[in-house]
Amino acid sequence: MDHFQKINESDMKRYSMRLVRSSILVMLALFVTLLSAYSSTERKLPHATCEVTDMAGRKMVVPSVIRRIYVNKPGSVLMYAVAPDMLVSRSLWLTYNTKRYLKSSYLQLPYVDGSVEEIVRLKPDIIISSFNINPKTKDEAERLSQKIGIPVYMVPIDMGMYEQTFKALGELLNRKEQTGRMRAFLHTCFDGIALKSKQIPEKQRVRVYYAEGERGLNTDPSASFHSQILDVVGAINVAQVAVASGQGMSAVSMEQLLLWNPDVVLVWTGMGSSMSTMHAIQNDNLWATVRAVKNKKLYQIPFMPFGWFDRPPSTNRIMGAIWTAQQLYPGIYHYDLKKVTREYFDIFYHYKLTDEELAALLHPNPQLLINSTSGNH
Repeated sequence: MDHFQKINESDMKRYSMRLVRSSILVMLALFVTLLSAYSSTERKLPHATCEVTDMAGRKMVVPSVIRRIYVNKPGSVLMYAVAPDMLVSRSLWLTYNTKRYLKSSYLQLPYVDGSVEEIVRLKPDIIISSFNINPKTKDEAERLSQKIGIPVYMVPIDMGMYEQTFKALGELLNRKEQTGRMRAFLHTCFDGIALKSKQIPEKQRVRVYYAEGERGLNTDPSASFHSQILDVVGAINVAQVAVASGQGMSAVSMEQLLLWNPDVVLVWTGMGSSMSTMHAIQNDNLWATVRAVKNKKLYQIPFMPFGWFDRPPSTNRIMGAIWTAQQLYPGIYHYDLKKVTREYFDIFYHYKLTDEELAALLHPNPQLLINSTSGNH
């Protein structure tokens, strides 16, 4: 009897263990099923939202997961660096030569000029606006958001705010890894420029004129974000003119320019890749009397895929500041421009440069450009 009792007790123990194991497996399966169902439901919720505060201090409700972004022109290069796959449109004029550096998926996006009707038709989850932050622009953003029912998230255009801007966008869009790479580049290659520029004695600061327009007789003074690079690198912007609203480009006379008589002239290419302004200056007898031209201190600013100095005034200015600092103060700034340019293009344009492309970028030459004047959307 004891023998059979022991057998039954043993069987009962084994049965109990099997029952416990089965219960655990059932519970695990149920947990996985519930978790999967919850995740699936969460993904399908179109109205899951959260409250955020933009860099203008404005609170707004945005989708918990942002997938579609419309960005204004000044912020286009910035957002291409952060999240090109989230963009719903293009707003910048692209030349034949520009396109080679940009993703094919981006080139296939529709070109829009920023009208309210077009923005609504694109159905973005959010609008990113990069511009000067002031009461007027904050009011405009608020009115646009209320009119079309889409949150407008403002970020500053100021170069001194890039660190905070990258951090904020990384958190907003869940792109912290990419914005972390962008911030690391700032720390390594950009932040030191402003620190060193403050130590340049006033008498050693280079006097610079930024030549814009067909004949080089348009410019932007120190207070303009279009010429902010000169302030950042420690140069003296010789232009003593009023800031032109909107696109900038204050008109100057040849007489004014001759009075300023800059040490260096930096030449734009507008929003394209034509070097017509440089050619106009080089073939003008009056320009030939300017100190910078006489001393062969007339420099073409690199412009691929967008102008490195401005146009648009976005993150393309980071590489522009590095190039300008090295150009104006080679004894103070010591960059390996080839190495830094490669790294910048990899991080901000998601593009790996060839040796030939690198040479063409750093030493603009119309002979190296194919169909340089044939731009299109």
